Amino acid sequence: METVQSRLSFVRSLRLRKSQAVLLYLVATPGRFYRNEMITQLLWDGSDEVKAGNSFRQAVRQIRVASETGQLSALVTRNGTIGFEASDRRPIEDVLAAQLRMQGAQGPAMQDIRTYLHLLDVLLGVSTPFDSWLTYARTQTLAKTQAVLDAAMAGTDMAVARRAAECTIELEPHNETAVRFIMRDLWQSGAATRAIAIYNDLYAHLDTFFDQEPEAETVDLLAAITLDPEGQRSNMRGGPEKPRITLEVVAADKPTNTDHDASLQAVLVSDLRMRLGRFREWEIQPDAARDPAFLSIRCYLHSVGDARYLSVDVERPDLGTVIWSEMIDAPNTDWTRKVRGLVVNIANALSVVVSHRKHHDTNAVIYDKWLESQTLIGTWKRQDEEQAIRLLHEVTGAAPDFGPAHAELAGVLNVRHILRPGTRHTEEAQVLALNHALDAVASDPMDTRAHRVLAWCYCHAGKFDMAEFHFEQSLLLNPQNPMSLASAALGFAFSANTARAQELIDDVEGLPLTMEPFHLIYLAASNYLCGNDQIAVDQCAQGVGLMSTVGGWHAAALMRIGRPDDARARLHSYVAEIADQWCGTGPADPQAVITWFVSCFPLRDKTVREDLRATLMSVAALD
Repeated sequence: METVQSRLSFVRSLRLRKSQAVLLYLVATPGRFYRNEMITQLLWDGSDEVKAGNSFRQAVRQIRVASETGQLSALVTRNGTIGFEASDRRPIEDVLAAQLRMQGAQGPAMQDIRTYLHLLDVLLGVSTPFDSWLTYARTQTLAKTQAVLDAAMAGTDMAVARRAAECTIELEPHNETAVRFIMRDLWQSGAATRAIAIYNDLYAHLDTFFDQEPEAETVDLLAAITLDPEGQRSNMRGGPEKPRITLEVVAADKPTNTDHDASLQAVLVSDLRMRLGRFREWEIQPDAARDPAFLSIRCYLHSVGDARYLSVDVERPDLGTVIWSEMIDAPNTDWTRKVRGLVVNIANALSVVVSHRKHHDTNAVIYDKWLESQTLIGTWKRQDEEQAIRLLHEVTGAAPDFGPAHAELAGVLNVRHILRPGTRHTEEAQVLALNHALDAVASDPMDTRAHRVLAWCYCHAGKFDMAEFHFEQSLLLNPQNPMSLASAALGFAFSANTARAQELIDDVEGLPLTMEPFHLIYLAASNYLCGNDQIAVDQCAQGVGLMSTVGGWHAAALMRIGRPDDARARLHSYVAEIADQWCGTGPADPQAVITWFVSCFPLRDKTVREDLRATLMSVAALD
């Protein structure tokens, strides 16, 4: 029976890096089959299609020839797809974690984990898209491995716990839980000097790679060791570490004055949640957490004339009490400085020390411009979109490594033709958006937004297999994000993968409390393409005026459910709506509006586009 160890050993034995990359990707997800085109685009990104196909066949041939020795025999190719068949179809990181749990840190599973991580490291540079998967795979493997090692460290067998801590530090030198365990163990064993050396190694690593200092608890332990090297006055072993406080960061459920204020409030809440998520002292709950948070941080943006104020309340939801509150004036300017102080004040309110942390922040003026661009994008207005593009170009010019700005700029370029009815998504805009999206993913391969935007760029470029890959990456990185779910559902529907689209529609509709209004339009279009016409009609009716494409989907769905009079009336009103925003060269008559509407979407299946056009033209013919 083939084991993970034998599979990894076989991957290492292959001569060509691309062959190693192909096989590693397949054995990491056994039982899943991928289109050959997706593998070639993933690993031969940017290469000539014919040459990439030949190289892919050469890689598969090498794997086949090598497997004739009997080392591996589960590679399967069929109907233009390729995959690795195995009786155990769990992802490789789950298998490795299960083996580690069963064998312990002393067993061979730890060596298999090292081998897998080594392969992930040495294959970096094969291609930019593959690099993003390698980064994700490494992060997932470390997280699941660490969960097993954490459980071992919390056990009563000191020898097992010590070995688990040593393995943890080997894999993650910055893991302070393990460092504190080893420091205490050495201190208890009379080796205070070695314990201090372990701390010094941690300090140097954090300073070099993270530009931050150790946690307060680690510093306190160092002080105790320094003051009492013999351990006469302290409980050296220490009890289990305190459980982390669970927090939720939400926008207060109150109306705001304008679309711009609502958008700014959403941006500020998202940014605060991201910043609080940097710290280990607490745990930030996801948007759709089932269990209530211990504390709730509620934010509300007030406008008084031209002045803006952000109220921040820290509440105990179970008691209905506010334990701390603060008002920040003009949060749209110098936000970097103000939010840093806010985080420290929140920590002080929770009796947690974080003020010693160092932060690597983008220049304050640049960051404010980025926040303002996000706010403008959120209003879905043409004039705001134009200003957002100007701001984002300034940010990417001044800070070319600031990935979020590249992602936002690519996203705006992808929808520019939708905000300007009568125009097309030009090849120039496609290329520029793709370049910015690639820069965003290269800057931070773990950014779900960057992968989502890159997926849309690939849709517009007609590379639907790569689009599906990056949609899946965005979902793996944040499976509970409603925007990622709704966006990916529409992306898979455009890619003619309606089965996957339907799965995501069901997922996002299970999160009604966290949906933004424009999610309805994504879902309406997805439901139309999946054949759920009545649902599409209901969602379009709720989303009138939210986006420039609502009326087209609405009229087509009404026609398909057998309501031609309503479809005709809706098309009439839609043409009138678009005429007020028309940027085309000719008049905004029904045929011109239909032609523009149908051209907006990157549909993989040409018959779907033709059917959509025919449906709308049949509505127009009713006059």
